Amino acid sequence: MEECTARDAILRAARDLFAAKGFASTSVREICREAGVTAPVLYYHFGSKEGLFEAVVEDTLNLEGFCVLLREEVSASSDPWAKLRAYVDTYLTHFPTHLLNPGLHLDKSTQLHQASLRQLSSGLEAIYQLAREILQAGIAAGQFREVDVDTTAACLMGTVDSFVRARVYLGAEYDLEEVAECIVDLFKRGLMAADVRSPS
Repeated sequence: MEECTARDAILRAARDLFAAKGFASTSVREICREAGVTAPVLYYHFGSKEGLFEAVVEDTLNLEGFCVLLREEVSASSDPWAKLRAYVDTYLTHFPTHLLNPGLHLDKSTQLHQASLRQLSSGLEAIYQLAREILQAGIAAGQFREVDVDTTAACLMGTVDSFVRARVYLGAEYDLEEVAECIVDLFKRGLMAADVRSPS
């Protein structure tokens, strides 16, 4: 077995086992059996089970592609309200829900693994910053009223994200078109500038 193939096989096996059983309940022996390698080969490539977990996290918990898509969809329109709708629609329908698997986030206890936190935090920060940009653009265009951009961006992202997580963790089923319409309507009512509401 070639080295690159062995490494890939270990990563695949570890990803599947960590996702199914979590870090603490997955043994090196199981990973090696699934990957068809010996323990020394695993340790040669990753140093330790912890090192392997971090490699799986780095390889799997990646929001970069989603962030690119989200920004492209938002950038396709110059209208602040259309940007807001594109953000909500794309988040609801394209967020990579496989990233929410608890087995890829928990370490030896119920604490979140630091590598998972670091990996997801950078992607979530980019998503949050895009929400801020949409709000700032709407305010600058006179379409949105002056608001605390940081807090409002957090509210927007949190609202959309709660529906994604409810689908994944609770099995909730929603009409995503209806959810998007409702979220945009709520924020529209809160954000609409006074002079836009009552044109003189």
